[in-house]
Amino acid sequence: EVASLLSEFSDRFEKLTVTERKIIKLYAENKETSEVAECLFISIHTARKHNANIYRKLNVGSREELVLYLDLFRRCKQLDKLFGEEDPSDSSEV
Repeated sequence: EVASLLSEFSDRFEKLTVTERKIIKLYAENKETSEVAECLFISIHTARKHNANIYRKLNVGSREELVLYLDLFRRCKQLDKLFGEEDPSDSSEV
């Protein structure tokens, strides 16, 4: 059930560090790992280490799986619940 998947993912998301949440937000904005490293002024190695921690904490196997979850939240209009703000991909507001 989708609601159950979203709820479980959201619960795991709460355990992430501030930096890990920033990284996921950048992935929600369709950034690549190299762009994430650049945006956060960290090395690509550090970004990859954060990715490994994120995948472990969220129980996902890859960035692609993480992005699928983010897309599911987006399609269900619940992405803002993860980040506590407006959907980062929603550019309708001017």
